[in-house]
Amino acid sequence: MRRRSYESDADVALLQAFNATSIAATGGCGYLHPGDIAHHLFTGNKSFEPAEVMTIWEDRSGVAAWMLVGPRHRSYDAQVRPDVRGGVFERELLEFADVRTVELMRYHGIESDRMLANVFRCDLVRVELLAEIGWVPDAEPPYVINRARIADLVDPVIPAGYSIRPVAGVDEAAAVAELHGAAFPGAGWTTELYRQVMESPGYDTGRELVAETADGALAAFAVTWYDDLNRTGLLEAVGTHPDHQQRGLGRAVVRFAAHHMAAAGMEFAIVANSASNAASEALYRSAGFEPWHVLDGYEKAIG
Repeated sequence: MRRRSYESDADVALLQAFNATSIAATGGCGYLHPGDIAHHLFTGNKSFEPAEVMTIWEDRSGVAAWMLVGPRHRSYDAQVRPDVRGGVFERELLEFADVRTVELMRYHGIESDRMLANVFRCDLVRVELLAEIGWVPDAEPPYVINRARIADLVDPVIPAGYSIRPVAGVDEAAAVAELHGAAFPGAGWTTELYRQVMESPGYDTGRELVAETADGALAAFAVTWYDDLNRTGLLEAVGTHPDHQQRGLGRAVVRFAAHHMAAAGMEFAIVANSASNAASEALYRSAGFEPWHVLDGYEKAIG
């Protein structure tokens, strides 16, 4: 077994194929949508170098596992190939991930007395292994992955005065960064940081949809990601500018994005929300999505 750090953009496609194949073999329990790999690496970890936070394990069959630390989230993603799940290898990988997460938190001055994790409720192997190495359930509401068969979703009703289109290109980085920052205050988006996302592997400006007003102001967005093998599209992230909320615009963008993905061959669409976020939950239910997988929170004391 060889362990290495992220080496190049080609690793994104390699890991996305790994997750798509793993989902096809398991029905999705325990595995992130391939789009989440690029999203977590270049958006969630926009302030870190990929080689610092991403570790890959390979054997004679190819990728055996990968781990991505999110220091500011005090957490990590750890994905293991279905045929080597459980047992010594996965336990040692999780122990390595625990140590590496604390190491990076301390190196970057991130103070906390605990690490956090979200685990698929159906993934009993991971739940058991985490318990063995000291993780316990937290008291937070779970995350819910919602899914819809796109053919069952009605066409979007776009509110008067708005239109929806793909982002034109990196020249719109400033406007899109401002929109993301308004929808998610505190995320720290700048033009340069969002330009880096736009130029990162896996992202495609043609797959980020924006709603705009008649005078060209951006009002809402949905970034979409494709899993061609499983014909499933992911919406991550989704947001509406505070000045344009409560108008049905978010629902219109979500439905528009789903049908946009269908045109590229996707059969299903998925999107996640925290059970504590009543507004997001109501949005996705109203758009036609239903709960599919639940992820419970776990925590582990540091030190």
